[in-house]
Amino acid sequence: MKENLKPKLIFILIVFLVSLYVAIPSLGIFPDVKDVNRDGFINSPDYHAFYREKMLLNKGFMDSYDKNKNGKLSDGEWSIAYEKEKDVRGFDKDPRFLERFFYHKRITKGLDLQGGIDLIYKVESPEEIKNAKEMSALVKKTMTVLKNRIDMLKITEPKVQRYRSDHIRVQLAGNFNEKQVKAIIGQTDLLKFMEVVDSKANPLAFGIKSQAKDVELIRAIQEKGKDGKPINTPLWYLVKKKALLTGDEVDGAYPQFDEFGKARIGFSFKPVGAKIWGKETARLTGRQVAIVMGGEVFMAPVVEGAIRDGQSTITGQFDLKYVKNIVDVLRAGSLPAKLIPVHENRIGATLGKDSVDRGFRAGVYGFALVFLLMFVWYKSSGFIANLALLFNLLLVMAIMIFLNATLTLPGIAGLILTVGMAVDANVIIFERLKEELKTGKSIRAAIDAGFAKAFSAIIDSNVTSLLTCIILFKYGSGPIQGFAVTLSIGILSSMFTAIFVVKVLLKAWYGNSDASTISI
Repeated sequence: MKENLKPKLIFILIVFLVSLYVAIPSLGIFPDVKDVNRDGFINSPDYHAFYREKMLLNKGFMDSYDKNKNGKLSDGEWSIAYEKEKDVRGFDKDPRFLERFFYHKRITKGLDLQGGIDLIYKVESPEEIKNAKEMSALVKKTMTVLKNRIDMLKITEPKVQRYRSDHIRVQLAGNFNEKQVKAIIGQTDLLKFMEVVDSKANPLAFGIKSQAKDVELIRAIQEKGKDGKPINTPLWYLVKKKALLTGDEVDGAYPQFDEFGKARIGFSFKPVGAKIWGKETARLTGRQVAIVMGGEVFMAPVVEGAIRDGQSTITGQFDLKYVKNIVDVLRAGSLPAKLIPVHENRIGATLGKDSVDRGFRAGVYGFALVFLLMFVWYKSSGFIANLALLFNLLLVMAIMIFLNATLTLPGIAGLILTVGMAVDANVIIFERLKEELKTGKSIRAAIDAGFAKAFSAIIDSNVTSLLTCIILFKYGSGPIQGFAVTLSIGILSSMFTAIFVVKVLLKAWYGNSDASTISI
């Protein structure tokens, strides 16, 4: 009785087409250059117009709210405002969403393949940390903040991982503003609100006179000319060391524009922070509060009255790009500990390209040799195995793209090793198939018996290799983990293609025909 192979063949075809669809952009058919310029887009007039609309919308909200005695907006006003606000937020949340219309997802190359930087930081232990458990929690919290900050920078597949007990390793691949990235990563105590004791402090007098332990001297930010040099004499503020509030209490941050079209930073406090801010601004009415960012006083406005709605702004000589960077860091949160750079390694894109080229050539030569030997030794059955092998490589690539796995140079080695393991499975199957044919069994019976007897040997060897990969991933470093991930995906894929795909194709080619011999 002939077996109905249509459902299985349709399933294989669907898997092949889906894999091809996912993997096509990584096969070199599309150009590497993306046509969306994010920085240029952010600084474009259209983008500015959207933020102005958002600002005016919020102002309209407050005007309508204040004019209504009951403090309520009509249903129609709320509906229109909500839709406009939703449109603006959808646009400004991430302008890179436009790339989704122009660019398809590709396989992510690792640091060793496309170049980048490898940074190691030591987490400085504060005095209040008493034991290893507390230090571990501090490192974990610091890693979370770093991941949030790097995610804001839209860097593809960053790696932030623990390195030893008190170190953090950051690996960033691709092209980006290295100086900006390192500044944002290491920025501690980004935002503080501090009570001003003296706005005309003399640093020399401060150093000579005995001062109270609860105050410190902070310099005001200096305006710079086109040559990058300061154009004014620095001002110094004597402030109380204990901050009124910090960036940890910021709930939301967003770019704004003033009435002259200049960019500024708007933010809102969390409920607890808003309560404290209202209390402190009421207490300090008529006095100055210094807004400190990155260790410099950006502004020290005089408090005109209690601010109880939790909304505030920071103004200065900012361009929109700088404002966006500050907003991103505020959203990500403050670092709980100081980071000390201890290692930095740059990998050039040229070195990465050379690694890719060499790995690609090695793979092509290896694949060609394997394909030739399989075809010569097993004839048309070897040809079917070669088709399954190509399918296997396509499937591995598609799975890696789908899982956002990063392809590294050791990963390419794992991919090549996968080919050898897949061929090994086919050799075991074909040799078993030959033995069954020699006993006089029909082709269909020989195929079933050959695969059944080879099954245990294939499972044993692949499961053992898979367990080894798990151990390598658990205890290995970055490159070893890349090798383990690629090899694990390859093992699972090769088992599917060898045990299922090859069997179905052999049955479709020979099993349902009246042929008495098989080319093997």
